[in-house]
Amino acid sequence: MPAPTGHAFLSDILLLLAASIPIVVVLKRVHLPPLAGFLVVGALLGPHALGWIRATDEVEALAEIGVALLLFTVGLEFSLPRLLLLKRELLIGGGLQVTLTIAVVALLGFLFGAPPKFALLLGFLAATSSTAVVLKMLADEQKIETAYGRLSVSILLFQDLAVIPLLLLVPMLSVEGDTSLGSLAFVLGKAVLAVLAVLLAARFGFSRLARIVVQAGGRELFTLFTVLVALGAAWVTLMLHLPLALGAFVAGLVISESEYSHQVVDEILPFRDVFNALFFVSVGMLFNVRVLIESPLSTVGLFLGVSLLKGGVIYAVAFKLMRSRRVAFLTAAGLFQIGEFAFVVARQASGLGILAGENEQRFLVVAVLSMVVTPFVMRFASFWVDRNTTEKPAPQTSASHGLGPVKVLVAGYGLTGQHIARVLEATSISYRIVELNSERVHRESARGVPISLGDISRADALLHLGLSEAKVFVVAINDPGAARHAVAHAKRLSPTTTIIVRTRFLRDTEELLRLGADQVVPEEFETSVEIFGRVLREFHVPRGTIAVQTELIRREGYQLLRGPLSELRQLEIVSEIIASTAVDTIFVGHGRGASGKSLSELDFRRRTGATVLAIVRGAEEFHGPGGEFVFEPGDLLVVRGEHIELDRARALVEGTLVDPAAN
Repeated sequence: MPAPTGHAFLSDILLLLAASIPIVVVLKRVHLPPLAGFLVVGALLGPHALGWIRATDEVEALAEIGVALLLFTVGLEFSLPRLLLLKRELLIGGGLQVTLTIAVVALLGFLFGAPPKFALLLGFLAATSSTAVVLKMLADEQKIETAYGRLSVSILLFQDLAVIPLLLLVPMLSVEGDTSLGSLAFVLGKAVLAVLAVLLAARFGFSRLARIVVQAGGRELFTLFTVLVALGAAWVTLMLHLPLALGAFVAGLVISESEYSHQVVDEILPFRDVFNALFFVSVGMLFNVRVLIESPLSTVGLFLGVSLLKGGVIYAVAFKLMRSRRVAFLTAAGLFQIGEFAFVVARQASGLGILAGENEQRFLVVAVLSMVVTPFVMRFASFWVDRNTTEKPAPQTSASHGLGPVKVLVAGYGLTGQHIARVLEATSISYRIVELNSERVHRESARGVPISLGDISRADALLHLGLSEAKVFVVAINDPGAARHAVAHAKRLSPTTTIIVRTRFLRDTEELLRLGADQVVPEEFETSVEIFGRVLREFHVPRGTIAVQTELIRREGYQLLRGPLSELRQLEIVSEIIASTAVDTIFVGHGRGASGKSLSELDFRRRTGATVLAIVRGAEEFHGPGGEFVFEPGDLLVVRGEHIELDRARALVEGTLVDPAAN
């Protein structure tokens, strides 16, 4: 008796999961992305290879859920305010890329003999890239916040939105298609109404319902509610014969402004990851290796032609926006493929008879092949860019080219760059910011911030911005590859400039120091130092002891976090620190314990054990002050003593010292 359909489907899912795990583990071991493993599993086990998967329709249905959940989380992560900040990259970059790709591919198709409507369909199919593949790669490599990551995401979002009008236009390419303006207006109006319906429902209904659900049922009910919202929004647009991912994306975009957005992300991620794995497997199952075997030259030639053509368009658009060859190259290497939404467009075209037979199979092979090789191309492109610095420095005459001399050159105007700029402004130290986000440069420049558009991974850009005149060069960007290039260039071009680099992870420290950085501040390390300092303070460990432990780690270049030092070396370092920290400075604040009191009134020496060496008041210095000396707000005490005595002295000046005799 044959197995029930449900049993066949379950066995197929188990087979896919069982085959995926070892392949992904192997790929992880050789530092290759797991996405490639899912695509390979689908290609091997699918109907066009071993044929072990029978319930292909059910797997594809689950894959569509994965796409909807993916776009829902994309909407959650890219809120409306953030999209407004990316409007230049989104509208200009995405608009140019989609328009030019359609135009160039359609023109070439027409020149090679394709009918005009079919040539236009080819342009539609080539216009979009794989949001699922590229976003997953950028997230795994932690590159979303880099310059090319932001640009890639902006173009991908525009492509995803552009799928809607493309799907609406496909029926007009058929023989019976109505290409009248009235028909076009009707279809576009339907899409606008669908988006507005999802917007209004998510905007005014989600928070109220979420509050009721949280109060009534806790986490389990909230998880079900979250999945219901994501898939419900997708269903609304699907019922209107629009892409199901459109509703999910719009719902996520609106819910991102809700106070429940972070909780929603936590609940939806496990579902998204599982269904996305099935999506990549289902894409791999479309790969028909027989087409490649029977006509390898024409298929590979078509794949290379489309990839290079689309990559060239993306490179030109990215370079036009960012003026950086590095950013343009990495963006093109990530977006050259044909995306998953092209399969939706192709399916619709196939149903209308526009795309059929050999043409359909060849498109599927080329599209799947482009997605399969994308993770490898992205990884190779990043490796190649990081290992090949071909930029040549410009002549060093008039290095800053009219920008004016600067003492501090700061790369990046994120939170760290803004803090540095504020302090430099307050201390009247001349500085210049270099930033790759053109929108931010335009906005901040209008506010009077000394900021310039530039790519610090290029030697000529660093010289143009005045590196050779700067005393300090601060690298505070989120792109590790660009930071490494900048450090190497800066050390070679201006050896006397002090290079300070902020990086996210401790593991990057050694390489940056090797390339020429004078100081590296890893956020991971500084966070750990701050946390252990606060923990020790909760147990009333003296500040001096905490300072010794902190300095001990810093002096060894963070080596203590990787392995223990020898006991003798630790003793040597502690002795050095104790000898150098026997003197401290204490500030007298307004209304604090010492303000308005004399040394005698405070009984400073007896209560703390420390000695006041001097007091600085404005431009005056008082050495060895007597007991009658009265403290004023703003005084700076120079105090000597043991660490515990210095801690008591600070507490006395701040009015927080508790004498043991008082307890």
